[in-house]
Amino acid sequence: MLPLMTTSRPFLGRTGTNLGAAVLFVVAGVAALVAVVQPINQLTQPGGSVVVTPSDLTGDRAFDLPGLPEGVVLTAADPDALLTAFELPAGLRALTELPASLGAIAVAVGAWLLARTLWAIHDGHPFDRRNPGRLAGLAAAVVLGGLVVPLAEGLVATAVLEHLDLAGPDSPLVLLSTSLPLTPIGLAFALLAAAEAFRRGRALEDEIEGTV
Repeated sequence: MLPLMTTSRPFLGRTGTNLGAAVLFVVAGVAALVAVVQPINQLTQPGGSVVVTPSDLTGDRAFDLPGLPEGVVLTAADPDALLTAFELPAGLRALTELPASLGAIAVAVGAWLLARTLWAIHDGHPFDRRNPGRLAGLAAAVVLGGLVVPLAEGLVATAVLEHLDLAGPDSPLVLLSTSLPLTPIGLAFALLAAAEAFRRGRALEDEIEGTV
């Protein structure tokens, strides 16, 4: 009877892990640069844009609604719309880029932490003491990008509509309505579970080393 032979192949391998970490480092750097440049660039513009929902929105075109002040354009993009004000104060101009900057920060932090985790695995230290913290930080980045950014979009839109006197009950616009997304919450919990598994794996590794 032939002995049963088993093989255990890595999912990525050293080359795949090395390449993945390198790409993530580049993504982290680009996203961090975007997070800084976007609000600065917006300050050089006279106006800004926010996402809103008109009560009567169809098609994909620029149009005028009754009650819109001069210098404000609404561009339909079913099912929501982009409200652009040609002139805004400097603070509001920078604020309109807050959601995009937060999203870029989430990408930068998440990519960096994941790259560091992959790099530790590449070096043969999957249960590095820092990996559980990195995975927990990655979960926080997911929450930032998936939950905080949509909330920031609503707050920024509120500030711009109030400045334009379009936030009252008679306004032809309403804020972008977003339901609580479940995907980022589930992904964050999965990452926290992985962080706990890595932490226990490190503890078990320390225990085995102590008995040798």
